[in-house]
Amino acid sequence: MTDFSTIYSNNLEQITMISGDRQTLIYDLYTKTGRPLSVIDTSCSICIFNYGDPETIVGVMAASPVVSGSTYNRYIAYFSGSGLSGIYQQQVKIKDYEGNIHIPAQGKIIIFSGVDVDTS
Repeated sequence: MTDFSTIYSNNLEQITMISGDRQTLIYDLYTKTGRPLSVIDTSCSICIFNYGDPETIVGVMAASPVVSGSTYNRYIAYFSGSGLSGIYQQQVKIKDYEGNIHIPAQGKIIIFSGVDVDTS
C-alpha cells in the first residue's frame, strides 16, 4: 500500500487569469523522497476560497486522475472563475484508500474581471 503520511504537489504556482477563462489545473503528487505517488484508489477535490479565508468557499471541483509518464500520480481539474474577481486560494484535498484526507499544499489565484466590450 502507498504511504500517504507525507505527500507533495509541485504544481501550485500562482495563477493569474481573467474571469471566465478556462484554466487547466494540474497536480502531480510525489513522496517526500521525490518518487511519483500513485493516486489509484484515491479521490481528489479542489477547493477555491477567498485568500486567507478558508471559511468563504467560492467553488469545489472534482479532479480526475491521469497518467503522468508511467504512473498514475497526476490529477487534473478545470476552473473558469466565472463571476469572480480578486485574490483566491486553491487547496488540493486527497482522500486516500482508508478515507483519510490529506492537504499537500495551497496556491494563490489572482482573477481579474472580464471586460464587456460594446461592439454596436
